[in-house]
Amino acid sequence: MKTRLGYVGLGVMGANMCRCILAAGQHDLIVYDIDPAKVAEITALGATAAESLVDLAGKTDLIVASLPNPAIVRDVFTGTGGIASAVQPGTLIFDFSTVDSGTSKDVSAALAAKGATYIDAPVSGGKFDSLKGTLTFIVGATEAEAERGAPVLHILGSSIHYAGSRGAGSTIKLVNNVISMGITQLTSEAFVLGVKAGVDGGTLFNILQHCGGRSLRMTKRFPSILKGDFSPRFTVDLAEKDLALAQDLARQLKVPMPMANASHDFFLMASRAGMGGLDATAVTKFLEELVGVEVRGEAKVDPKYE
Repeated sequence: MKTRLGYVGLGVMGANMCRCILAAGQHDLIVYDIDPAKVAEITALGATAAESLVDLAGKTDLIVASLPNPAIVRDVFTGTGGIASAVQPGTLIFDFSTVDSGTSKDVSAALAAKGATYIDAPVSGGKFDSLKGTLTFIVGATEAEAERGAPVLHILGSSIHYAGSRGAGSTIKLVNNVISMGITQLTSEAFVLGVKAGVDGGTLFNILQHCGGRSLRMTKRFPSILKGDFSPRFTVDLAEKDLALAQDLARQLKVPMPMANASHDFFLMASRAGMGGLDATAVTKFLEELVGVEVRGEAKVDPKYE
């Protein structure tokens, strides 16, 4: 008998994860989103639509969510008509959203009062990973606590890591994004400098991938930049949101983060310049327009970095 799985949030990542779950054929999938068109897209593939969050919570004892920000996470789980108002005791919930650890801990406590287990389990990876089932999960729980829902994680991810406690998954994800967005910004600046100095963008990439400045962000994302492709995988606005959450945490803990603060401001400027819906690599496009060059060329990615 298939497990009934509830899924909340059908954005790019959520919709692709639902496709992956349906393709695996191990769960009866019940979905909810405020956008009827997104719901229709997934129900056409074999899922069932929930009429409301209350309806979804009443029909499932395994729920996952992929939501855009802390305010929406709190509203979905603990707001009026939210999941906490109808959740069944014993329900296990994985939240794949990227939020602050305080939100994860607060929502976990509210659900625990109802007899349910809420676990922050943010993901690393983009829309293609979410479709192929090759995401990385950072789980704010012990392996034993998450065991009943592990089959879902293994459908969606190829790398699963247990951070041990509520909120730890969320914290690690924010730390990861501070690093990855900072590298994206700095690499963009360097490539724009090189092109402005007269070097072809493809030549820069093809040589630098073998040098000390190489990074995963460069080898995975910069080939698209060289084609002028800034179609969204993980947007500028989401990057700005995550960096702002990291800033908030740093202020609470009195940790100076001058480079991360500068990175946040840079993504905010790119967003204000109308690039918020583009991929986070559009910080390169923002710089290109400031300087009057384009970072373009042919990327010949070494197979060992693909």
